[in-house]
Amino acid sequence: MKRKLIVLTFVLILILIAASGCQAEQKQTLSILNYDIYMDKSLLAEFEKANNVTIKYDTYSTPEEMYIKVKSGASKYDLIISGEYMIERMIRENLVNKLNFDNIPNYKYIGDDFKNHVYDPNNEYSVPYFWGTLGILYNKKTVDASSDSWALLWDESHAQRIIMMDSQRDAFAVALKLLGYSLNTVDEKELDEAKDLLVKQRPLVMA
Repeated sequence: MKRKLIVLTFVLILILIAASGCQAEQKQTLSILNYDIYMDKSLLAEFEKANNVTIKYDTYSTPEEMYIKVKSGASKYDLIISGEYMIERMIRENLVNKLNFDNIPNYKYIGDDFKNHVYDPNNEYSVPYFWGTLGILYNKKTVDASSDSWALLWDESHAQRIIMMDSQRDAFAVALKLLGYSLNTVDEKELDEAKDLLVKQRPLVMA
């Protein structure tokens, strides 16, 4: 239910922006930057046809890649789908504008648990798209099914058969969790320990 609501809010933002162009009888272009696996391209084509707009759709694989695209200024985007920590960084560097919530009436249906977070404490720049968790996928034919620790990703018996998320935030989260620290720690000593643990893991990782 939550995922449906958040996706609906995202689609509504597009509809309202495009509607202003339709009223003026002028076909407008909507520029979007999103994770490469987050949206079915057929949905974009349907939206273009239904609303007489052109969508310029760029994608990225990691938040860091997204940040470089936005920071360079080579392309201007109307809508960016990003992780929370990059939102905070872009706000701090004045790379994004405040939202006009008069154009997002369905925002009132977003649950309070998804509002007032540290990366956007006053809910001025972002609207939740969806949320999820990070876990471990393993082949139970080759891995002990009783394993329930992140230490599995440092097991030398699985060397060169381990794949990690291509994301600094997620990689550090795994290392911090294994060390027993908060995933949101800002303690330099704890972050250094997590970094050392990831460096130690590197020879074991295939990709």
